[in-house]
Amino acid sequence: MLTDEVICLTMKKIEELKWGEFKILDIFTISPGIRLTKADMLEGNTPFIGATDSNNGITTFCGNDNASRDKNVLGVNYNGSIVENFYHPYSALFSDDVKRLHLKDTKGDKYIYLFIKQCILKQKQKYEYGYKFNGERMKEQIILLPICDNGNPDYNFMKEYMKQVEKKLLTRYKNYLHSNEQMNLNGEKMGGAEMKVCKWKEFDVKAVFPKIMRGKRLKTDDHIVGSMPYVSSSAMDNGVDNFISNNQGVRIFDNCLTIANSGSVGATFYHPYSFVASDHVTSLVNDKFNKYIYLFAGNVTSRLSEKYSFNREIKDSRLQREKIMLPVNDNDEPNLEYMKDYMRRVEYCMINRYINKRLNNLK
Repeated sequence: MLTDEVICLTMKKIEELKWGEFKILDIFTISPGIRLTKADMLEGNTPFIGATDSNNGITTFCGNDNASRDKNVLGVNYNGSIVENFYHPYSALFSDDVKRLHLKDTKGDKYIYLFIKQCILKQKQKYEYGYKFNGERMKEQIILLPICDNGNPDYNFMKEYMKQVEKKLLTRYKNYLHSNEQMNLNGEKMGGAEMKVCKWKEFDVKAVFPKIMRGKRLKTDDHIVGSMPYVSSSAMDNGVDNFISNNQGVRIFDNCLTIANSGSVGATFYHPYSFVASDHVTSLVNDKFNKYIYLFAGNVTSRLSEKYSFNREIKDSRLQREKIMLPVNDNDEPNLEYMKDYMRRVEYCMINRYINKRLNNLK
């Protein structure tokens, strides 16, 4: 529970606090990651943490297991994007370019880790590729932390301060969301009365999506590590199976749906970003669709999974013959406005529910 005293304290300028110097080794146990080559990686859903400055340090997903598996920890790069660090509340494997930092004298807490993350990151400017943040330098690196009267790190302040930061951001987002609640959707306010029920009609998939194209085969051994999503037939993580940098002999799409034609047959996802598509997915494109229409249509096309299985794939010829149900307007054409407004309403309700839940947890 956030007391008035703590809230008052956290609203002070952080520079007004007492600060103390601490070696990283004084407050953390430091554990290494383990080298795992691309050739030895198995397909799977475990995050693999490498020396990158994006995607929370996740460079790929794998099915391996080793002694580097860890969670509720800071992963700090000492190669690549030196000093960059991320908090990992989930179970992950760590490469040999990343050190795992566990707090020694206090129970590891999300908010404490997020506070100290920024303190460590402030040391980034003194290191570079030729002057690495290696294991010994990491141990001796001094960081500044707020302290209690006894000179120990004030972990309670760190936790409550970051809670207030989160609360402030969530409240700002909630206010923005509510200001847009007044946006008129076909004469109705967001969150107001239910939208009018539409008629539905059957359409050929090829009529709804004029551009249908399967991805292209790319063997795992040919993957080049990078930052572009590689979408395959997984039913998890929006279909993203890896992050690669291949740009030759591949098919790249963006702003479209993919439907898995094998594996998790029928799994459908919307991709607003550029991605490489494997031959296990087929892209569905309609240039008139926006994000919300794609999301609506994606829920409809995903129901094709009920007809197929791992042993009965959605071949191109079968997909061309498939039909889906969509709401229609007075001209018996797909009612794009209805689909867009319906999904905007769903998005609004889900975000609002999430923010309220997070804010309640901070009380």
